[in-house]
Amino acid sequence: MTNYVLNRNNMILGQFLPGLIKDKKLLEVFEEVPREKFLPSQFKAVAYSDLNIKINTNRYIPSPFNSAKIFQEASFRGKEVVLLIGATFGYEALILSKIVDTLVAIEEDVNLVKSAEAAYKSLNVENIVLFNKTHESGYNKLGPYDTIINLDTRFKIEKELLNQLTEGGKLFYCENHNFNLKESKLNVFYKFNNNYVKQKLFDINIPTVIEDKVNKSEFILI
Repeated sequence: MTNYVLNRNNMILGQFLPGLIKDKKLLEVFEEVPREKFLPSQFKAVAYSDLNIKINTNRYIPSPFNSAKIFQEASFRGKEVVLLIGATFGYEALILSKIVDTLVAIEEDVNLVKSAEAAYKSLNVENIVLFNKTHESGYNKLGPYDTIINLDTRFKIEKELLNQLTEGGKLFYCENHNFNLKESKLNVFYKFNNNYVKQKLFDINIPTVIEDKVNKSEFILI
């Protein structure tokens, strides 16, 4: 029988700490939440590996380590209102719900929404509301958001989504920077005075399916 608790501890010791995940709260939450409860049976064996799981032709679930890198970069203080786009099976939403004040999660695949809701019910989780909504449009009804995190790499970020940020807000997403490679770069848009500034952050091995064809400079005003 697989010892998931041991695997979870090994993930922290073998991936997170050597990979410079230093945020104490993040480490505690990732060590606490049982990812195997959110995955179909065929994926449970790799629940705590550093693999990105391909769930259909064009979508991947980031590894816990990759998710932790994004969440740590967001520098949450615990009071944020956050929109998570591409919640898939619901694991990342549960992680975020434990480190921010208010979490809004959306997933456009109704079957994934049902799977996530079943997992929450089995764990007696009652503080997460997951909406079945189109990813590109975000969820303006409950905005604006201090932080938006997009885990769906299939579309470009447009102003409809950026406009859902608060002043000083941040939108994190992955973008392909070399179409010959599946790996991507984590980028962020900052909102200042109703303008948006884009910054490329660091390489992250989350596969993307669209090519970055925008200006390659470090900062872009739109």
